[in-house]
Amino acid sequence: MNTRSNAGSGLLAVLFTMSLLASLVATIFAITSTQVFTARRSATRASAVAFGDAVMESLYDQWRSAMINVTDSNDRSLGLSDTSLAPLIQMPPASTIPRPVGITLISSTVVPATPLLVQTAGRPVPENGTNSRLRVRLHYLATVTVNFATPTGPQTITMQRDFVRGGRNIFDNFYFGIHANTEFHPGPPMYVSGTVYVGGDLYTAHDSLHFMKDVTVTGTHTLNYRTDDPRYGTAPTINTGGLGDNWDVNNPPHPGQQQKLFDTPYTSLDSAFLDDVILNDSDSDGNVNNDGYHELIEEKTGASSDPLQLDSTTSERLANNSDYRIYVDANNNVSIYKGSSGTPLASGPELTAINGALTLNTALRDVRDGDNVRVVTVDVSKITLALSTNAISDNVGNSDGLMLYVKDTSNGTNVSTKVVNSATGTSSNITSSRSRGVKLVNGATLPATGLSIVSPNMVYIQGDYNTGTTSSVRPASNTAISYTPPVDAPSPNVVTYTRAPAVVAGDAVNILSNAWNDANSLLGQSSRVASNTTINAAIVAGNVPTTISSYSGGIENFTRFHENWNGTYLTIYGALALLYDSEQATRAWIQADYTPPSRRWYYDPLLQDTNPPGFRAARVYERGRWVQR
Repeated sequence: MNTRSNAGSGLLAVLFTMSLLASLVATIFAITSTQVFTARRSATRASAVAFGDAVMESLYDQWRSAMINVTDSNDRSLGLSDTSLAPLIQMPPASTIPRPVGITLISSTVVPATPLLVQTAGRPVPENGTNSRLRVRLHYLATVTVNFATPTGPQTITMQRDFVRGGRNIFDNFYFGIHANTEFHPGPPMYVSGTVYVGGDLYTAHDSLHFMKDVTVTGTHTLNYRTDDPRYGTAPTINTGGLGDNWDVNNPPHPGQQQKLFDTPYTSLDSAFLDDVILNDSDSDGNVNNDGYHELIEEKTGASSDPLQLDSTTSERLANNSDYRIYVDANNNVSIYKGSSGTPLASGPELTAINGALTLNTALRDVRDGDNVRVVTVDVSKITLALSTNAISDNVGNSDGLMLYVKDTSNGTNVSTKVVNSATGTSSNITSSRSRGVKLVNGATLPATGLSIVSPNMVYIQGDYNTGTTSSVRPASNTAISYTPPVDAPSPNVVTYTRAPAVVAGDAVNILSNAWNDANSLLGQSSRVASNTTINAAIVAGNVPTTISSYSGGIENFTRFHENWNGTYLTIYGALALLYDSEQATRAWIQADYTPPSRRWYYDPLLQDTNPPGFRAARVYERGRWVQR
């Protein structure tokens, strides 16, 4: 036997095995080292990205604060320029955002950009695609550059993000409400064709209500009455077997984000005025100029701070944005101011034209209000003519249309007035114990650039408004019998008329039909028989919230009624905004005397891109696309 040969072969095998194992160990070590290196570099890069993102958030906060707090009117409307913005954006100090070991912040900037995120000198380039001054989006490019250490040397990562300022207003929705509780409880079928925003809780208890677009709430949606509604505990008429007839089964009312009303934040206003319990509406902080959004239709009082005055040139108070302010005192003396002037017009065509459009010292009986309401009657057709002939002018705003602010300053006092029979011209002397209003007549045709009429008093819209109606031509909405939305949507204006952007804002807004006669307001409901009427406007008003003894009337009665509308149509083609409790028209809905109309409610998309005159938009700030290199 050759034992030497076998021993040699065994030794070679051992040596080979040992060599193979050494090679395998070396390979494993190399792979492990690479993985450890890669993992270490990835972890360091991740830390660098997280740090860079924190810096980006700091830049966003600084940029948003700079955009919100700017006082220059051009910077406010057109966006901050590169030279104006640069000093306001600071590299965050280490005390604010600690630097991880091995990570260095090289630079951080925010610069104006185009919609394609190309840096531009001067101001940002607005997006195309809309004519609306309030919805145009402006872009700023934020850039953060960070170094981080690796075993092979320093590496650099650059992160960029789009900062966007857009705009929206309350008229993006058919209904915009900020009360803590919103109630929709119609009797006759009612179709709501536009989006609905409820800044609080929503209550719906009837199958006759049909939401045809998106409905968002910031609180909860309840298929019942409120617990403090006098009807609570009675069986609601909800189809519990399925709600497909009431809204899209794939898109029921759902929670949504809070929408801004104006740039004025909630936190700057007296919280006692931000609920819907009117008895709680009392000044709780000593500032009479921050008492809720009713301030929008009021004027600043005294020297206390005013959160609705955004800067030295920009205010969200509608009186400040009006082209003309018209005041009537207890003795029917009229003072008219142009723009921001502190001196009333003394003479001239403007004074003559506006005075010629006013009728003073007449009244109508408002059963719900429990008083003979003395009204300042505004003949809208004469205002429209005066603007078209340049007797009056759009002198506030950037050619945004005409806004009138009308106020009877004698509210709360006892005055002698009269009720006029519009059919015969005869009048009856009566007394108005406290209430004042503004009545709009002959409003079928408005200025093409738009018309806003605002009052801190009650407002009454009499007859077709912004429809083009003439003695011989009426809109289809006043004549069509069929009403089966969404298939049937009768035109709300005559075909030869183009609707103008319009708003009517008041302490409460009342609708009087084409058949209204002031003299009949002194008689029973059987003498107050309505006829088909169409209103094409956004309506801003307050209401009287629900109490244990009286329902608020709900959004179905947000516009107030005074006639027997049974069998007749009221078309509203526009938008509704419930922003505050009424402060003059405070009698409960249960006091009213009327029969409700068949409501045809449509959202007017004109309002999305064309804000009614004098209304500011809320600025919306958001973070856009995010990239890293």
